[in-house]
Amino acid sequence: MSINTTPPPSLCQHCAMSGMCFSQDNISKVEPKVRSHKVYQKSNVLFASGQTFDAIFILRSGSAKSSVLANTGQEQISRFHYPGDLIGLDGFDNGSHAQSIKFLETSSVCRIGLGELDRAMANSASIRHNMLQGMSHALNDEDKFLLRLNHMNSSQRLGSFILDLSSQFEQRGLSGNVFDLSMTRVDIANYLGMAIETVSRLLTQLQNEQIIEVEKRRVSIVDFEKLNHSLLHERELHILPAAKIRQTNNIQTRVA
Repeated sequence: MSINTTPPPSLCQHCAMSGMCFSQDNISKVEPKVRSHKVYQKSNVLFASGQTFDAIFILRSGSAKSSVLANTGQEQISRFHYPGDLIGLDGFDNGSHAQSIKFLETSSVCRIGLGELDRAMANSASIRHNMLQGMSHALNDEDKFLLRLNHMNSSQRLGSFILDLSSQFEQRGLSGNVFDLSMTRVDIANYLGMAIETVSRLLTQLQNEQIIEVEKRRVSIVDFEKLNHSLLHERELHILPAAKIRQTNNIQTRVA
């Protein structure tokens, strides 16, 4: 169940994530298009797979997960969302959402209707560029996801995931050394394609090697160098450029 709230004056300028979703130059153009601001509780669903695409959303606070249903009917988590993320871009493909979005904690979301967004993009090249950046970011996340599943062992997947979380928090002005996990270990295991027992065993192993410390849902990175070394960056650096080239070509094709 969501709670409707009336946006205060200068909603975007007073947002702690101002500049994360849209560039500072575009905020004054986007802000009048923000028609609602809602608060959702943990486990609330923002939209479900197959639902009509009629808006994009900006995660103002909290966190959420994207998931799709496998042929077996089981949930497969494809991405975690953090404050400042644009949500719902998958709907541009065929007019309906391919994924479901569920909140991991109490979260707030801003909504921009599709009609308002179309007009904003028609009148502003910079906003169109901003949206393409959002799509590019989503494609890059997809490449990282496939890299983890197909080219990393279990230990590398978990280490890469922890470093990615650290980077996400740092980008938002928070500590990248000590942070709380909003997702459960079951969610982490699902996302990384591992058994929950494997996640628990590897976390314990990283603690025993004094690379991280874990207390309940709080993670502290003790040794970044060791954590980075465990990922064999040589492999990742050879794969990502090709992924980025494919990503750029996909965006150019869509624009054309």
